[in-house]
Amino acid sequence: MDTGGVSAIQAPMEPIIMDTTGGQLHCEQPIPRVHHVRLPGERMVDLMRRAAHSVAFAFHLDPEVTAAQTDLEYSAETAVLLDGVISRSVLRGAVTLARDAERVAATGADQLFIILVEAGTVDVQPTRSGRRLREGDILILDLKKAATLVNTDYTAMMVVISRSLLPKAARNLDLHCTEIRADHPLARVITSTTHRLWEDSRRMTPAQGSVVFQGVIEILGLALTDTRRARGEEMSLRAGAEAIVDDHLKSAGLTPASIAERLGVSRATLYRTFAPYGGVARFIDERRLQRAWTLVSSPVGPPIAEVASLCGYASKARLTRAFVSRLNATPDAVRAATGEARDRLNERAALEIMDSWDRRSGRATATPEPAVEGRYRPAPRPLDSGAFAAHP
Repeated sequence: MDTGGVSAIQAPMEPIIMDTTGGQLHCEQPIPRVHHVRLPGERMVDLMRRAAHSVAFAFHLDPEVTAAQTDLEYSAETAVLLDGVISRSVLRGAVTLARDAERVAATGADQLFIILVEAGTVDVQPTRSGRRLREGDILILDLKKAATLVNTDYTAMMVVISRSLLPKAARNLDLHCTEIRADHPLARVITSTTHRLWEDSRRMTPAQGSVVFQGVIEILGLALTDTRRARGEEMSLRAGAEAIVDDHLKSAGLTPASIAERLGVSRATLYRTFAPYGGVARFIDERRLQRAWTLVSSPVGPPIAEVASLCGYASKARLTRAFVSRLNATPDAVRAATGEARDRLNERAALEIMDSWDRRSGRATATPEPAVEGRYRPAPRPLDSGAFAAHP
């Protein structure tokens, strides 16, 4: 996921909110975005250092070697959905992204990294076909395995998802370096729908974005099960646990103990697997809160009490406590908010989502690239206690 650089767009008189990649986080719409461009007068090597920092959870990028190219150009824009990340990158030049066994062990990232090539070429090692990927092709990488990419003069959509989001028929397939070729009947549908979602998510609610994104993943899963090169393999412990959580989120009986029992492992083993999240219980709490936020923030969502039931909360009061604890606002206040109040709630929720993805992707535990001087991510601004005070 290319997320290096910072945005040239800055809201006047407002603190700049930086995400952990050095990009500028935009929260004026319900689905947060991170913009990345080269600033006027900025050295290309500094931009590529931020790019290296942004992909460190998955790949090594040499900023000095990359920036030494004549006429190199790079930009990216990322939409951060509740269940995945979609980034569109434009590169003029060549960049090598390497993920070796040492980085796999160090980061612990266990997502799927999907590249949808719009223009240019992508060389991947290891390769299943021996061919160079071109316009219309789709490549799937499993981040628990090693790979090297050489991208040349390309425009591409990049999607990062948990394996648990795939349809059950595709979850246990060995998908590493699997290719969906441009002539596959579903390839154009996947690419065009992903691009449309990336573009139109600026105007979508989180609930709308989630529905469209789930549709894309369903189609992708169908195409992957059609691919004869895919081989079966056992799902990792973490991916299996994530799938159980997402499939049983509304159940009040979903606990670390119940997940460990279903997977046939000890609670200690399961906890170690989820250490980057802060433990299994925290992961469950975050997924429940994210799903609840999607439903509550939609003006046409179900009643708040029904949201609590759908997301596994024992009562509306429990849901309210969770919202106040993490968002400093009640569900009723979120649904009723308009104008600046809603913008500030979107900002707080966006920071929570970004933090969750940092830990879920392994970025929070990865060995970071050298820090970019002057870049920071300040604590969220406190919300107006009068506008969002918790009800007794």
